[in-house]
Amino acid sequence: MKTPPTPLSCTSTKMNLGLADTLRWLHGVILPHAPSLARLSFFACLPYPLLPIAQARLGDCGVTAGAQDCWPEGGAVTGEVSAELLAEIGCRHVMLGHAERRRLFGEDDDLIARKVTAASEAGLVPLLCVGEDTRLSAQDAARHVVRQAAVLTRLRPGRPSLVLYEPAWAIGSDHGASPDHAAHVLQSLHTAIGNAHTRYLYGGSVMPGTYTALRQAAPWDGVAIGRAAQDPGMLHEVTAELLNPGQAQSS
Repeated sequence: MKTPPTPLSCTSTKMNLGLADTLRWLHGVILPHAPSLARLSFFACLPYPLLPIAQARLGDCGVTAGAQDCWPEGGAVTGEVSAELLAEIGCRHVMLGHAERRRLFGEDDDLIARKVTAASEAGLVPLLCVGEDTRLSAQDAARHVVRQAAVLTRLRPGRPSLVLYEPAWAIGSDHGASPDHAAHVLQSLHTAIGNAHTRYLYGGSVMPGTYTALRQAAPWDGVAIGRAAQDPGMLHEVTAELLNPGQAQSS
């Protein structure tokens, strides 16, 4: 019987941590948990200026730093960063299409698709964020995210990618999507994308117990951790739950 792959996990610090706080977080929270986090291929998406600094501090511990966005082309585009430059400085992952980018900057599916393609062609693993803005039925939510994720069917064969299903209404809230709702969305994504090199994460109010509840309904590949990633105790609980899903209990 084939052993299932180890779950994945990641986080994004957004703009919440400056340089000093990021260094404190890396040394006080991430590096002490690095052996477990490395087993999850854990990566942290950070603001551009912090990437080289974080990479130097993380070293070869197995935890990596990814970017929070990129621009799909090179050339004279003031203030943007290309996928090629991110790859050149050693990034492995880049988050694209986050709900905040869509809402605040008006990014549409076409622009995000161009970014995903550029990231993949540059050798990065795109982490494509999808999710409905407001509470919808599972069927309507699934149709919405399948449209958002359509670009992944056009990547070159064999190129890895990640999908992060994170309903915008669940970000920062006390409760995320129900396991059954999320399961319907996951099944729809699997059917639509049909790529063995794409893996699927859930995000939105992830706390200890979230992954266990999700796994009881559908085979999620992992979770994106938000607030819990900055709390050593919660990070330890979520990490242990991901590594030993059969032993964790729903909360």
